[in-house]
Amino acid sequence: MMDRNVSSRMEEAAQDAQGSQAQWLSAMRSLAEQIQKQQQYSQQMTQELINTYMQLLNTPGSYLSGQAEQQQQTLQQTAQQWMEQAQQQQQTFQQQAQQQQQSFQQMTQEVMSTYSELFNIPLTYAQEGLKDAQFPIEGYDELTVEEVSERLSSLSAEDLREVRDYEERNKNRETILEQLDRKIRSGS
Repeated sequence: MMDRNVSSRMEEAAQDAQGSQAQWLSAMRSLAEQIQKQQQYSQQMTQELINTYMQLLNTPGSYLSGQAEQQQQTLQQTAQQWMEQAQQQQQTFQQQAQQQQQSFQQMTQEVMSTYSELFNIPLTYAQEGLKDAQFPIEGYDELTVEEVSERLSSLSAEDLREVRDYEERNKNRETILEQLDRKIRSGS
């Protein structure tokens, strides 16, 4: 019973951690998508600004038309610098998102490992203590067939059934099972 509760709690904790990790990863993907959309929008705006400025410069009679080529080159250089900065920013955001994802995965693994250790160590001690405290024959697993046979006569019918079930699930020694069956049929 205790094993099922602990296993159930561990499974729930693992599912919770996986759910949290999935939510975090989803949030990071969403953030990366938003950053990418912003960069695309920024690049589009920059291109539209360049196009509009170029139209202005190329408009006949514009007071700037004489300086158009020089200003066009300056504008293109500025736009190129903005695009490079936007790309660097995108790479930085992606690297940060990856680092955060790796950190979160490592933290999740550490939490699950610690959680597992927390329940497995005491559970092992508890299982051993409960087995010895509740089982009708103390130290049963270490006893030989002869030693087990000697202890059967002092057991109740209920204890005999418990020993039989345990023997059948574990060592499944035919001699002991036959003795237990005889004693259970005879009533003690």
